[in-house]
Parts: sequence; C-alpha cells; structure tokens
Amino acid sequence: EAKKLEDASTYLSLPSTKIELEEKGHSATGKSMQNLGSCTISKDSFQISTLVCSTKLTQNVDLLGLLKWRSNTNLLQQNLKQLMKVDGGEVVKFLQDTLDALFNIMMENSESETFDTLVFDALVFIIGLIADRKFQHFNPVLETYIKKHFSATLAY
Repeated sequence: EAKKLEDASTYLSLPSTKIELEEKGHSATGKSMQNLGSCTISKDSFQISTLVCSTKLTQNVDLLGLLKWRSNTNLLQQNLKQLMKVDGGEVVKFLQDTLDALFNIMMENSESETFDTLVFDALVFIIGLIADRKFQHFNPVLETYIKKHFSATLAY
C-alpha cells in the first residue's frame, strides 16, 4: 500500500544509491527494507537526459567565424560566402547577432568595396530565409531589429 508522504524529511533521508543502502546495513534485494517505510525493488530505475541549447553560442563554425569576424579578418571573405550554406534554423537563432556582424563589417570596411557584394548577398539570403514559410514567425524579430536596433548609417 502506498503512503502519502507529507513530511519531506521522511523520504529525503532514504538512501538513493545501492552503495548508500548497503552502508546503512540493508541488502539491495528489498527483503530488509520494511523499516525504511517502503519496499524498494532493486530493478527500479529512472534515467535523466538533458539537451542544452545555447542562444548565445553556436556550434556551427561558419556562423561562428562570421560572428567573431574581428578575431580573424583574413577569413572574412570565406566566412561571408559560407554563411549562405549555414542551416537556416541556426541563422535565425542568431538573427540579431548575425545582422549586427554584417552591418559592422559594412561600416568598418567602408573605404573599400571588397566585402560590399558579399554582405549584400548575405543580407538577401537572410531576408529570403525569413520570407520562407518555415521561418516566417521570425518576421517580427526582423522588424523589431530594423525599428529598434539597426544603426548602420552607411547601409541606408
């Protein structure tokens, strides 16, 4: 018969591993468990699994290369080209950071036209992603970015 335990200390003091159980002088078979308040069967188990999803760091090296473009400007041209090959789901997760990086590249390289076409192509790619039915729910995120965060004066 199952008892409703209202006093947490009753069950929190019970052993939680086989080793703790044996240290308290009980066998793991459940035969001498009566004084612990319940009968534990040694085959009872549960499994916990976790999935960690970062919204600040990406595992995609191409997108990460673009987001951290200042740390290796020699790879900037390659990173801009590779952006168009990155999974759309990964790009939209980091939409604001990606747009910030693209506009910063444009602003900080204004004396040269080296990256203009690549940045433009990347922006068209991102807008195309958001126009796609799969990512249309990110449209308000893009609109908010344009209204509240966009500040690249050379991009108008």
